[in-house]
Amino acid sequence: MKKLFYILLVTGFFIGITSCEGKEPAGGQSQTETPENGGEDDGDGDENGNNNPENPNPATGDILVVYYSYTNNTHTIVTDLLTQIEADVVRIEPADKGLDYAANNYAIGSALIVAIRENPNDASSYPAIDPVEVELENYATVIVAAPLWWSNMAAPLQTFLFHHGNEMAGKNIGLFVSSASSGISGVEADARRLIPEGNFLTPSLWIRSSQTSNCHAMTTEWLENTGLIE
Repeated sequence: MKKLFYILLVTGFFIGITSCEGKEPAGGQSQTETPENGGEDDGDGDENGNNNPENPNPATGDILVVYYSYTNNTHTIVTDLLTQIEADVVRIEPADKGLDYAANNYAIGSALIVAIRENPNDASSYPAIDPVEVELENYATVIVAAPLWWSNMAAPLQTFLFHHGNEMAGKNIGLFVSSASSGISGVEADARRLIPEGNFLTPSLWIRSSQTSNCHAMTTEWLENTGLIE
């Protein structure tokens, strides 16, 4: 009788072990989703509810939106954005008024971009803009809204960031770009060059000119993906 009891006990213990092993990830890896293992995320995110570990808690603190808009496409997108978040806004304006940047296939804008490309560390390479009064220390997150000019960030906005980018060190930086069709990698590179110590939220948002009038769904998705809204 004792022998039979011992056999049943050992059998039950073995079945219990094999049942538990079936619930572990193969190879003992975490189930948190990463590019390497593709596991299932539990959806809770970090302690601040942020599901994207690359985005450093952007939902906390005040937000500033800085933008330039020549055709008003970027202005339209910013206007939509402000229906979804509370933020202060600074619109950058060139000091030279009445310039037709679109004339002669955007010859003026092209020349401004070439000047910056040739000497990006020289303040004289950047076009003058109207004075901007903003206390960047009051903001945890800065959203940069940029038109694309000849594969780069529009020159007047580069001027602002050239003079104030270092003040954004340690801040969360969101970037969205308006362009006719070109990709935005050059604008992203400009932003990182001009704000070298910023915590860039990912992904950047690219809205083509043809999508501007119906951009709401895109801005909502971007705000959610970057953790700026829940």
